[in-house]
Amino acid sequence: MDKGLPLIVTAMEAEASPVREKLGLIGEGKPLGEGTTALLWSNEFVHLVTNGSDSRFGVDAIGTIPAGLATYLAIRKTSPKIIISAGTCGGFISRNGFIGEIILANRCVFHDRRIPLEGFVNYGIGDFPVANLDSIAYVLGFSLGTVSTGDSLDAQPYDLEFMNSVEAIAKDMEAGSVAWVSAMNNIPFAALKVVTDLVDGEIATEEEFDTNLKYASNRLSEGILSLIHELEDFRMEKR
Repeated sequence: MDKGLPLIVTAMEAEASPVREKLGLIGEGKPLGEGTTALLWSNEFVHLVTNGSDSRFGVDAIGTIPAGLATYLAIRKTSPKIIISAGTCGGFISRNGFIGEIILANRCVFHDRRIPLEGFVNYGIGDFPVANLDSIAYVLGFSLGTVSTGDSLDAQPYDLEFMNSVEAIAKDMEAGSVAWVSAMNNIPFAALKVVTDLVDGEIATEEEFDTNLKYASNRLSEGILSLIHELEDFRMEKR
C-alpha cells in the first residue's frame, strides 16, 4: 500500500459516498480489523476511512469515539502524511456563516469536555495542533477558523457560550478526536467542514441538517478534491 498519502476521515456514509466518487475510490472498503466496522479505501492519490456503522442500532457510527478508533487503525495501515477530518457541520449566522460554506480549520477544540479540576481544564478543551493551510484556504476561497467538537447534534447554552468565546465558525462531532489521535502520532492534522445547519438560527438543527445533508456532502466532495490537489506540492508547516 502506498505510504505518505493524505488520509481522509469521514463519519457518515452520506458524506463519504460523494467524496469517494469524486476521488475515484471505487469498490468496497477494506475492513480495518476484527471488532470494528471501520472501512478503508485507497488509490494512488489518497486514503479514505469511514467510521463504519453500529450493528446494534443500524446507523452510522458518528461521534468522537468511533472517529478516534477509525483514525488510529487507519494510521497503522497507511502511514499518512496528513490526516483530514472531513464532514458536515453547524455554522453560525453571527459569524457570517451560511449553508454550504466550506470551512478549513485553523484551530480545533472541544466544547463539551468540562473538567473543572486543577490541570484538567486545558486538557478538556484540547486546542490541538492544526496544520497551517491558511494560504490554501485563501487560494480556494474557503473560510478559515475554529472548529469546535462535541458529541451532541444540538448545542446547550454552555456549549454556545464556549463556542462564542473561541469564535468558532464550525460545530462538529468528530474533528477533535481525530486531531487528538493525529497529535499523539505526530502527524499533521487538518479539518474540512461544510455547513448543513445554523447553530444560532431559527430552524431546528435536526430538521435543517436533514434538509441540507445531500447538498453539503456534494460541496464537501468538491472541497476535498480541491484541497487534495493543492496539497500535492504543498510544504507542510506547523502553526
